[in-house]
Amino acid sequence: MDLNDLRIFVCVAQYGSMTKAASILNYVQSNVSARIQHLENELQTQLFYRHRSGITLAPAGKTLLDYASKINIL
Repeated sequence: MDLNDLRIFVCVAQYGSMTKAASILNYVQSNVSARIQHLENELQTQLFYRHRSGITLAPAGKTLLDYASKINIL
């Protein structure tokens, strides 16, 4: 797992939006989305539920966010 991918994940989880996270991190939205998909593929689990009004954390995403906060990733 790449630490940069984990930082992107935490930012997306905090702001509830890949677009907002991309703006904060100074990335393009497609890169943020690709990095999240890469992380989901690597972990073989869905981290976010995607729906018309945005995204919400899936149970595995909540668990990963808890671990990331313990190691103080940001």
